[in-house]
Amino acid sequence: MLLYSYERKGIILLVVFIASMLLIPRLFLKANHDLVLKPIDYPLVQPATPQTKKLQIVELNSADSASLVKIRGIGGYYASKIIKYRVRLGGYVSVNQLKELKMTYFNVDSLRHCFTVDTSLIRKKDLNALTFKEILAHPYLEYEDVQQIFRAKNKNGGSVSMKILKENATLPDYKLRKIQPYFY
Repeated sequence: MLLYSYERKGIILLVVFIASMLLIPRLFLKANHDLVLKPIDYPLVQPATPQTKKLQIVELNSADSASLVKIRGIGGYYASKIIKYRVRLGGYVSVNQLKELKMTYFNVDSLRHCFTVDTSLIRKKDLNALTFKEILAHPYLEYEDVQQIFRAKNKNGGSVSMKILKENATLPDYKLRKIQPYFY
């Protein structure tokens, strides 16, 4: 059978490749030359133990942005968002309120242990001293809710309290429970 010239070249290259990969290293190992690198036995080294970071616990009602940024997952944007919401609310009652901020890249549940809440720092506001706009600025109240509060205020001679709102069923119970820590 006659081989074409390109087939002969391919066969020659294949033989050279096999010889270079299999035969030549074996010859060097048998000859015990210094050209061959021999494995070195290194003593076992214990892996370095990671140093545990001191757990940073932040009190939400008194934290500034510098202390919030120290928490893993919170950057400058989320820190300012947390503080602005705290100001609008009057303070945090629970760590779960951070979920209301809808922070996409921060999981509140996984870092709940990093936060505490001191409810004595909540700034309660007097419903009688606030204007319509100031009450409407609270994140838990909608326009219709504030209208209901002012109607109850007008019915009771210009003064209203959480007790009166509850007795008259001005707002639904779940909303009254939500705003209870913030108003008197």
